[in-house]
Amino acid sequence: MKQLVLFLTAVILGQSAFAQYRYPASKTVEVSDTYFGTTVTDPYRWLEDIKNPEVISWFKAQADYTNTELAKIPNQDKLIEEFKGYDAMRTVSYLPITKAGGKYFYEKRLPSEKMMKLYYRKVENGEEILLFDPQKYVEDKTFDFIASINDEGSKVALNLSEAGSELGDIRILNVATGEFLPDVIPHSVGGFPEGSNSEIFYIEKKSYDTHDPENSLNTPYKLHLIGTPVEKDIVIASSKNNPELNISPQEVPWVSVFKNSPYMILGLYTVENNPPLFYASKSELKSGKINWKSLATKEDEIRQFYVHGKDIYFLTSKGNPKFKVIKASFENLDLKNAETIAEGNDEWQLSPDYIVQTKDYLIFNKTKNELVTKTYQYNYKTGKTSDINVPLEGNFLVWDMSKEDNEIVLANLGWTTPYNFYSYDAASQKLSDGFFHMELNYPNLANLVYEEIEIPSWDGTFVPLSIVYDKSKLKKDGSNIAFMEGYGSYGMSAYMPSFSPSSLALLNRGVILAYAHVRGGGEKGNEWYLGGKKTTKPNTWKDFNACAEWLIKNKYSSADKFGISGASAGGILIGRAITERPDLYKVAIPKVGCLNALRMEFSPNGPGNIPEFGTVSIAEEFNALLEMDALQHIEKGVKYPAQLITTGFNDPRVESYIPAKFAARMQNENGSQNPVFLHVDYNAGHFGGSTIDEKFEQKAKEYAFLLWQCGNEEFQ
Repeated sequence: MKQLVLFLTAVILGQSAFAQYRYPASKTVEVSDTYFGTTVTDPYRWLEDIKNPEVISWFKAQADYTNTELAKIPNQDKLIEEFKGYDAMRTVSYLPITKAGGKYFYEKRLPSEKMMKLYYRKVENGEEILLFDPQKYVEDKTFDFIASINDEGSKVALNLSEAGSELGDIRILNVATGEFLPDVIPHSVGGFPEGSNSEIFYIEKKSYDTHDPENSLNTPYKLHLIGTPVEKDIVIASSKNNPELNISPQEVPWVSVFKNSPYMILGLYTVENNPPLFYASKSELKSGKINWKSLATKEDEIRQFYVHGKDIYFLTSKGNPKFKVIKASFENLDLKNAETIAEGNDEWQLSPDYIVQTKDYLIFNKTKNELVTKTYQYNYKTGKTSDINVPLEGNFLVWDMSKEDNEIVLANLGWTTPYNFYSYDAASQKLSDGFFHMELNYPNLANLVYEEIEIPSWDGTFVPLSIVYDKSKLKKDGSNIAFMEGYGSYGMSAYMPSFSPSSLALLNRGVILAYAHVRGGGEKGNEWYLGGKKTTKPNTWKDFNACAEWLIKNKYSSADKFGISGASAGGILIGRAITERPDLYKVAIPKVGCLNALRMEFSPNGPGNIPEFGTVSIAEEFNALLEMDALQHIEKGVKYPAQLITTGFNDPRVESYIPAKFAARMQNENGSQNPVFLHVDYNAGHFGGSTIDEKFEQKAKEYAFLLWQCGNEEFQ
């Protein structure tokens, strides 16, 4: 009898434990696809019908349930107050835009304000003028904006969008009066081309519907003359008008013109790093038929281009995976015999992401793993390159302001160096605080330290790993909570050293922050990128898991105190890290993540991402997509970590049903008692909320979830 009671008690306790989280029901519907002899089941395909009332109700139920459960975690308000306190330690936040017509244009926010506003001032010490407040444009609405300034600084083209959709109207603001002109360019993205005062270049989407799978296909590139009807706008390039260019539906045409050059360049863009490029005489712009000539093919591996008069400088990986800049002439194009003016080597690669132009100089960085930088300037006239030596600690990102003079902004930053701006004149090589310098005073910085190491991955490849912590709180006995982030896609270096004031809320509680610079990113050049792309994508999460194993083995943390996160394409990384090694982690927070890679190409933003991840129509790439699909690797009954899966319902990049399907299956099949929550933000898109309050609230939920699950006493 006693044995029976114990057995029944165990059964009841077991049922109670597994029923601890009563998620909204997620039905399954039999759906399958067969690719090259492999059948793939997809029982949550019904969630892709995003406008179906049943699906809308399911999302709402998930959102309400998650919000209710997260609200039970104590001290989230305390975290938000800490974030606000750290935010107030920077007296003002600036974001420089450009210098035009003798005016500085910039975004600015005071600690008491919810969003950046658009300002200008005529000279460095002149009167500051507020141009645009995004919370006052339409009553009771908040708009995101991107500003483009015309050549003489008299007009601003504002790309306005709501709730993270990244798609809205282009409006033109008169700088002198602060009033909008009548022009409205609907459901488009664009701005003033270089040297222009009255023309807007833009790509036109079909509609405002971010859920329409055809909204971003066959987009025309158009020219609008301010003051004329939109219906009369000129198509500069499109698949329909330019059949000779073989523009695919997913390629986005984009034209660049240059104030001091007679040439213009057309690129056909997806996420591919090496787009095909064409050029033509700028005089043909309004001719009705432009004679586009080939400038570079994908095989030329051109990442970026920089035009100076009749010369053109290319950033390329061809012949050097650590990148080089070559110089050619429009009048005698010969890329094979172009002059090399700068290149990377095994120790210092040329950074592909931060190269800018001034009137007389090309400014660029060389880096070690994109973690340590050296900055240089190349003189167009003399052909000589010199170091930029300034008495500041940390790294620099270069920020161009104008091609009319030689002023640039240096953004100084690092893991323990709060970012700040300095003005640098390339001609005189003089550094000053400049207008965008900010006063700040953060506590406890003296105790913050970082380590830059390289650890061996599964195949012996050494992977850069950055570790940041409070040295007074590190115990090296496995008791510290660790929070590691990663990305590993598009050849981007997503985690360059930078200090986030809100991270003090974790660091001051003894949390170790780690950043795994895995293959698929750009930290070690083009080969590092290709080592985590399509068929080699497994290296991305295997590198990440190797970093976690190293941190656990060396007692920085332990598996029951280890949290991880990654966003967007980083969802592939996080999803496969936990489905391949669920034993390594206590918490996973995939944010707006690509967790169902097999179905990405059928989503609105999917076709343009085929060059990065692949297509199911090619056998080799289908197999690669299947391998990187986290949803397809969930196994029923396996004990997975606690998960806070996030999505912005208006996300135009990773459609909401992608993370939602993963959450539904994980809730139904997870064998552990750990919670699996789907957080749905109806006021956000891919990059979270628009206001600082929304951003702080979201971050507080993520931090609180991590600290709760990893055992921090404040959050139990």
